[in-house]
Amino acid sequence: MAETKVKFGAPAKVPAWVDLGLIPFVNLLAALFIAGLVILIVGDNPIKALEVLIYGAFGYPEAIGYTLYYTTNFIFTGLAVAIAFHCGLFNIGVEGQAFISGLGVGLVALYMDFLPFWAVIPMAIISAAIFGAGWAYIPAYLQA
Repeated sequence: MAETKVKFGAPAKVPAWVDLGLIPFVNLLAALFIAGLVILIVGDNPIKALEVLIYGAFGYPEAIGYTLYYTTNFIFTGLAVAIAFHCGLFNIGVEGQAFISGLGVGLVALYMDFLPFWAVIPMAIISAAIFGAGWAYIPAYLQA
């Protein structure tokens, strides 16, 4: 009896529509379902909670502005994690770096108010980079 050997090669390619459309959609549905279960367990109506969520995020012109305002930090934090991840690193302290960078910007903006805005803006950007890098220096040194 002849033995057959199974060769394992590279994993099969997933179609782009699955990777870009189906998987995020299934993730969104799963998150909404689990959140709905939690809301139902608490004793509220999940459909009404979803209506309030959508209205609060997109229901009137100011809501769209607030949604963009509050999501900007999350978007840039996610981009920072993605850049580190593509380099083969896992950066779990990005939220702290963003917070400390904001502190650096605030300090420069408050203490350099005697300068014109065109001089303060580059100094604020540089201070944000210095404060964020300083916050990540010790873990980065230990990891490297």
